[in-house]
Amino acid sequence: PGAHGFFIRHSTRRQDAVAASTIKATTTTTRRQAVQQATFGMGCFWKPAEELQKVDGVISTVAGYTGVPDYEGKPPTYENVCFSRNWVEGVRVVYDDEQLSYDDLLQEFFQAQEPKLGSRQYASIIFAHDRQQRQSAQQWLDDNAGTVRDSDGVPTRITTIEPLSPFYRAENYHQDYWAKTRPRIAGAVALLAISTGILDQFTPVAWHASLHTAANALVLAGCAYVLLERKFDTNVVQI
Repeated sequence: PGAHGFFIRHSTRRQDAVAASTIKATTTTTRRQAVQQATFGMGCFWKPAEELQKVDGVISTVAGYTGVPDYEGKPPTYENVCFSRNWVEGVRVVYDDEQLSYDDLLQEFFQAQEPKLGSRQYASIIFAHDRQQRQSAQQWLDDNAGTVRDSDGVPTRITTIEPLSPFYRAENYHQDYWAKTRPRIAGAVALLAISTGILDQFTPVAWHASLHTAANALVLAGCAYVLLERKFDTNVVQI
């Protein structure tokens, strides 16, 4: 009986382990299925990419270049996009559709976009990844025909639907642009204030010249870094 009980317990443990492994694999597969992607043209991609990151259910956003079907050339650069009538500044959105539906994401897209009329680069475009997204996007446009955004009067009628085109992740300095730029601006303002003597009343006179010089030098170094970042951080990849 003792040996028999041992084998029963051992078999039960194996069954439990297999069941737990199956549940974990099923859960992982389900989670992967819940993670979806969407792509939009939203005007200058800096702010819209940041705004969509604040939406519950959005996992990540990527600023990039898209809008040229069947493109097989070299990855475009920011300069290529700026001087072209074909490329669109796009935002690739990864989201959890168990928390955020595509229809709700379309509404967030409409509110976050900053399009410019007459500009291909800054156009308002829904790039449908598949037939279902295209149908949903068309239904959303039909349901919201005549809708105008309260904040600035942007209408839904300027938004178009296009098939998904190759999408290239833009240079790294475009990613999380404002999250990186705001502290840089704040630091530059603080350093300029120091260079003009805002701390003079709190520091020894002997330090003033050195503080002013150091603050100015740091501002110039920061400006040089930004310029060098744009010059050398040119990696653009298709995703």
